[in-house]
Amino acid sequence: MSSVSIVLKREKHKPNGECPLFIRLTKNRTSAFISLDIWVKEEMWDEKNKRLKSKFPNSARANNHLATMFSKAQSKMLELSDPSIPISEVKQSLVSKRSDSFLDYFQGYLDGLDSVEHYNTHRKSVSMLNKLKFFLKGKSLPFGGLTVEFIKTYVKHLQAIGNANNTIHSNLKVFKMLCNKAVKEGVIEMQNNPFTKYSFKWENVEKVFLTEDEILAMQKVGVKRGSLMEVHQDMFVFASFTGGIRVSDLLTLRWEDFDGINLSLFVQKTKSHLSIKVPNIALEILSKYRKGNQSTGFIFPVLDEALNSAPNNVLKQQISAKTALINRNLKIITAKANISKRVTAHTSRHTFGTLALKKGMNIAHVSKLMSHSNLSTTMIYAKIVNKDLDDAMEVFN
Repeated sequence: MSSVSIVLKREKHKPNGECPLFIRLTKNRTSAFISLDIWVKEEMWDEKNKRLKSKFPNSARANNHLATMFSKAQSKMLELSDPSIPISEVKQSLVSKRSDSFLDYFQGYLDGLDSVEHYNTHRKSVSMLNKLKFFLKGKSLPFGGLTVEFIKTYVKHLQAIGNANNTIHSNLKVFKMLCNKAVKEGVIEMQNNPFTKYSFKWENVEKVFLTEDEILAMQKVGVKRGSLMEVHQDMFVFASFTGGIRVSDLLTLRWEDFDGINLSLFVQKTKSHLSIKVPNIALEILSKYRKGNQSTGFIFPVLDEALNSAPNNVLKQQISAKTALINRNLKIITAKANISKRVTAHTSRHTFGTLALKKGMNIAHVSKLMSHSNLSTTMIYAKIVNKDLDDAMEVFN
């Protein structure tokens, strides 16, 4: 007895609740699974009809993909219905039809990646693929050509065009993920995965942060009243004293999230909720932007209000563009404040981490407020503070 079905593997769910879809092949009471490269939350899946609900992004195209893969699997099961043919061979015959081209496999990954829900990942991955194609100058790259020697040559190329170590690391991390995925799907054998023989390391970059005096110096810089530069100035100071809120969350803060004392926000990166008591210096900044008894709308007037109901990719695209503008204005403000450090919106996060620890806040509380996934991330700031104390002791030498 053999069968083909589409299953939602609920046990493999991500922290955000998304579960992967697989084709399940069953023959002689043995099953094999083929990934459909689609992740979906349970409420978006029609279990009875084995379809994605209409609210799922690009549901028509995704359901067409499901139907095509299901039909191919059924045909192959009929073709290889002989009881002596194991289910593993049926699966292999389905996945081995895929192109041997690493570039095609990379593009297939991008096609299956929801560009709405995973806008930033999709955007960065497209850039990585285009960079690789530029290096190849129109040549193909079969999986067999993706060797340790090729990777070493490509790394030298990336270094030559000015890519920093961690940028190169990010590129190779995606290549490694794709190779591991190809092994899992039976596209290549484990011994042909170059990343079993090639390793690369993330380089810890020294965190740039401001002292409290430097933050106040930035705040005192004269800018045009009511200008966007003033908003960016206030946002940086606000974040530096209020949990080091990431700029993506800062831009989308709404008056509905503020009860007059605490901010209740949804952290986009970690998909978690966080409550932060707003300190007095930050409360003063908020008072500048509240109009009367205003209780709705974005707190900082940077994003268009229409974006609150816009698709995720449109919102993230605008956040990316606004962040670039914020960073340009911060460069002007820090220059006027005679601060030589390279300051970006993210610097406010490092500033809060070091400032909170210097003021004696418990490291576990700092970690919670900064929405770190583990305490080891927060320990970086503790090391910075300890180094400052060690340097201070040099007065005795």
